[in-house]
Amino acid sequence: MWSGGAPARPPGSLFSRLTNLRFVRVAHGLPRREPSSAASQWFSLCCGLLFVSQFVVVDWYMRGMGFYSRHPRYLGSLLASFALMTLVVRWRALRYPLFKVSVATMMGTLLLAVLAYYRYYHSPLDAQAVLAARHAWSDVLPVLKRGAAALCLGCVVLTSIEYGLLRYANARNGSRLLPAGALVVGLLLAGNVSSTTSELRALDAVWTLCTTRDHKSADERLPLPELESTRLELPNVLFIITESVRAIDACRSSPCATGPEFDRLLPSRVDFQQSRSLSSYTAIALSALATGQTQLGPRGSLTTAPDFFDLANAVRAAGARYSLVYWSSQLAAVFERGPITQVANDVITAEMLLHGPAADIEDSVAALLDRRLAEQCEQRLSHLQAPRFVVLHLSGTHAPYAFDDVQAPLRPWQRHVTWSGLDALHRAYLNSILEQDHSIARCIRSFLESTQSHPWVVVYTSDHGEAFGEHSAIHHGQNLYDEQLRVPLTIAHGEGALNAQQAENLRRNVQASVTHLDLLPTLLDVLGLEHHIALQTWAKRLPGRSLLRAPAPLGQIPISNCTDLFPCPINTWGILGEHDKLTAQSWDGQWRCLSLTGSEHEVELSACAELRQAACQHFRVMPNSQPDPACNQVHRH
Repeated sequence: MWSGGAPARPPGSLFSRLTNLRFVRVAHGLPRREPSSAASQWFSLCCGLLFVSQFVVVDWYMRGMGFYSRHPRYLGSLLASFALMTLVVRWRALRYPLFKVSVATMMGTLLLAVLAYYRYYHSPLDAQAVLAARHAWSDVLPVLKRGAAALCLGCVVLTSIEYGLLRYANARNGSRLLPAGALVVGLLLAGNVSSTTSELRALDAVWTLCTTRDHKSADERLPLPELESTRLELPNVLFIITESVRAIDACRSSPCATGPEFDRLLPSRVDFQQSRSLSSYTAIALSALATGQTQLGPRGSLTTAPDFFDLANAVRAAGARYSLVYWSSQLAAVFERGPITQVANDVITAEMLLHGPAADIEDSVAALLDRRLAEQCEQRLSHLQAPRFVVLHLSGTHAPYAFDDVQAPLRPWQRHVTWSGLDALHRAYLNSILEQDHSIARCIRSFLESTQSHPWVVVYTSDHGEAFGEHSAIHHGQNLYDEQLRVPLTIAHGEGALNAQQAENLRRNVQASVTHLDLLPTLLDVLGLEHHIALQTWAKRLPGRSLLRAPAPLGQIPISNCTDLFPCPINTWGILGEHDKLTAQSWDGQWRCLSLTGSEHEVELSACAELRQAACQHFRVMPNSQPDPACNQVHRH
């Protein structure tokens, strides 16, 4: 039948395709289809080219203009990207609006994630970064929350652009055989997916995320035997670990601007001037601090090595043992080890203070939990049986920085991150250090009152530092430069906790280069376990030095943001020496040598020759996954 002068045929039939021919349309009296204008054809071509080449352009920008001239094989990754996106734009399903919107949303979201990650870390987004984000989700979630509005707006804008490109890119009728072959050739030239462009790395990341299990520690602590101290009386110990406090903004001398109460309570303390963490990530830094071990070993050995909790739980003196407590405003999972409840008599965590689960550390910071922890110190310390070993773990100086907005002394301040507002962000950070000083002082005051005339030791340090624009970084975890690695370290003592020689050695070490690895050997001396026969083999392998002994060279200490214990988003590692530091990241073609004399500054690589030899012993490759040429020379000799 005929209806309205047009043949009734199902759409998409052979007849429909034949009616596209000009002579058929004329013969049947159908309206003539006018050819597209040259301008619309060019517009369609440009939209198609922009869509298929967008990730080629992004990766060319991120890797730099000279990367592909130095590594021509990676041009295959550009070919693979171009071919894959051509297959996408020629996908027949895109004729349906729902598929088109879905593809545009995926592409817009991916492009936003790639650009946002690069802006923060200056590195491409890949499977390594995704696995690290899953492992440290409690740290990642607050960042996403704070940037949610901007991220959503950016996603909408980019999705709209992607949809427009797909809408006008008239390329769905081309052959798919040629781009499919080009995709295979490009992948073979690139060698591996991690060397390709962003959308291919995203596919690899999704696959890796779905097929890899996150190895959160569930290891049991290996019990130590009872360890008899050489001391007649165990000193009371208050071990304070704060969060993200860098040395330049902390108390290292008197008078102290950011810790006036701390300064008044411990006037005869020793402030070490050159103390550093081994990582700018909390999990790695805490593991090194607690175990006294460098963090390059297998996960099993790192999570089961004895730490200061185990030692304090095992030590005895004249039949007395410690009341060991861990009072923290951090999340319970902050230590990547067996549960502290296995050794501690009393445990407080952020979840307990909040009377419910905490999604991330921002919940702890926003609730001013350091204040609540100080209240617990005042209420519980006097009821603890002596001697006491108290680990106080604070959180308020972590972003977004906890303090009373109304009473903040430093103004103007802001908590949200902008490159133009770094001075105001830094003032918010300093306000949080001043706020935390009140909480620390309340605990120290209660501790000193509870010890009465018995010996006591106070140790204060931070897990890592914090950046405010230095080396194009904000907060921490991006690199191993001193603003993120150099931390305060203070030791105070009284009532005969140290003998005269130990106290003198402590003062003599004040200008020495020290690390968190030195705290466990120091604690062995404080507890009178330095010569215990059951610990000799283990203690001799500790790379740190007791700060209660005569100054000794630092040696070459491996530092890293990447370990089996904690997967990192960006390869970052190096070697720390007495006066120099060697470090590199995934985009560095060679090591960077940094002099630590005065303020940290880069010098000629030849000045770090000894550190480069040490790097050959500790690291198989450089952070860019390439072998270090200097290591070949070392092995030949």
